[in-house]
Amino acid sequence: MRYLLLLTLFFLVACGPSQEEELQLLKDEVLTIHDEIMPKMSELRRTRKDLLFLADSLMESNPDRAAMLTTVADEIGKANESMMEWMRAYKPDFKGTDEEIRQYLESQKVTIQKVKVDMLESLNKGKVVLDD
Repeated sequence: MRYLLLLTLFFLVACGPSQEEELQLLKDEVLTIHDEIMPKMSELRRTRKDLLFLADSLMESNPDRAAMLTTVADEIGKANESMMEWMRAYKPDFKGTDEEIRQYLESQKVTIQKVKVDMLESLNKGKVVLDD
């Protein structure tokens, strides 16, 4: 019975994904998050432009609303810039030990997830204030 248990355990470990496959899966996760939000970039820029246009038109008649619209447009601009910064800094061919590569990809995953949240939240906020 022990022999069968050990053989089964060995088989499960041997059939698991290799280190290289695990790193590729992690890299794919990072790029999937990027690919998920990349199409939102044009919508982000368009919403920012609409907010600034509306703020400009309200500057004399409703300066408080104009200031609020400008603040939201700035948040969108920062979210857009964080995506651009991530793309410039990301190294798809990062070299190092398997552990260094894993740490790099894990940190990139955390960063791109934050970029995603910032982009989606600021875009949502921009749409809401435009609809008010």
